Amino acid sequence: MQQPSVKNLPKDKRIKSFKEVSLGFSKKICVEEARRCPQCADPVCMRGCPLGIDIPGFIRLLREGDPKAALEKIREQNSLPAVCGRICTAPCEEACILSEENAPIGIRALERFVADYGRSKSSHKRIGVRNNKKIAIIGSGPTGLSAAATLARLGYPVTIFEVHDLPGGVLRYGIPNFRLPKNILDSEIEEIKSYGVEIKTNILIGQTLTIEDLLKQGFQAVLLALGAGAPKLVDLPGDNLGGVYYDNEFLMRVNELKENNFFKIESSFYVGPRMAVIGSNFAALDCARMGVRLQRQVMMIFSHTEDDMQVHGQEKEYAKEEGVQLESLVKPLEILSNDHHFVAGLKCLRMDFADANSTEQSAHWEIKAVEGSEFVMDVDTVILAMGQKTNSLISRLFPKVRVNERGFIWTDPATGSTSMSGVFAGGNVTTGAGPVVDAIAAGKKAAENIHRYLKG
Repeated sequence: MQQPSVKNLPKDKRIKSFKEVSLGFSKKICVEEARRCPQCADPVCMRGCPLGIDIPGFIRLLREGDPKAALEKIREQNSLPAVCGRICTAPCEEACILSEENAPIGIRALERFVADYGRSKSSHKRIGVRNNKKIAIIGSGPTGLSAAATLARLGYPVTIFEVHDLPGGVLRYGIPNFRLPKNILDSEIEEIKSYGVEIKTNILIGQTLTIEDLLKQGFQAVLLALGAGAPKLVDLPGDNLGGVYYDNEFLMRVNELKENNFFKIESSFYVGPRMAVIGSNFAALDCARMGVRLQRQVMMIFSHTEDDMQVHGQEKEYAKEEGVQLESLVKPLEILSNDHHFVAGLKCLRMDFADANSTEQSAHWEIKAVEGSEFVMDVDTVILAMGQKTNSLISRLFPKVRVNERGFIWTDPATGSTSMSGVFAGGNVTTGAGPVVDAIAAGKKAAENIHRYLKG
């Protein structure tokens, strides 16, 4: 038996709104899928999960008809189950023993069902503070929220400081509503706040307050969970023209618009009718699908094959259904300008496989440019989505915190501490951008490091 398909919002409805596309499993299918789990004696799925969730355990509780207990089982290791149930890359499914038969258990969809249905049967319970060692967390993205929840459950008083006016970081400002509805994110944050976590917004640590100020206020440990939200700059002629945006900027601008202004985007910033997204990661795909919903013609351009895209396969299929054109094996060379210094086209080059250094025993294929294949793509907006890096302001905001040669905050591999006493760092600010589930796991690990430090 193959993994069942999740129910989706019909294509004609989804491209005219920002409503959630995947609607998950029905209760009936969810129970049937839970019963399909073989409950392995050696659950390899758990080894594939960065958070170490007891996957057979929560599935067993689910098929016994207790989604509330299943949710509590998940929350033992994961503080953001409704988020993971929607946007996790699901490495656990790749590890599932049934993946050998191309029929892994739909673990992500089961987690989503448990998070949504189990929450409606549970109530927030404030966790009492068991000691007076205050902890400050800088950043309310997946790493910061995960760390805060873990530390609060251990009995610590935790305060999160966030630079934006609402918490969530990349979960709020970098992921579209059609993949992660904001009411779902808000519910997860309210759950974490119910543990006693305080969240203070519109505060830029390093400017509004310094780390030294926090330590003087009695915080005995500080976690830097700043993420990696700055775009990787690309060396592409014409990248300074009007109508060129980096992925973070584009997603944040659209995500900040009110629902009733989504189709009045022209008054906010210019997006022409023909849009090219350069890149093949999740941010690129989100930008492309966002463009479709803004009634634009959208093409995704990348120099490798479609199979090498860094996205979840289902999300790629959604994009193709919605009308995104995938232009693989195409290398952008230059963004062309009109007389007003706005985008007037994208000069590109075709790529293809070439046989290099082959022998009678083996062939060595590599992707190379096709001679004489230059062409101009008719576009008037270009989104650059080549990945993220840490903010270059880190050294100025935190001069006592050491940064390595790659621009990430240095941490001791054994303790997670930075070069500044009592200050820790975790997540993308130490490793670079990666899957959300890895950022959540990093927050959990950082909390454990801080707990050991304060106990010692």
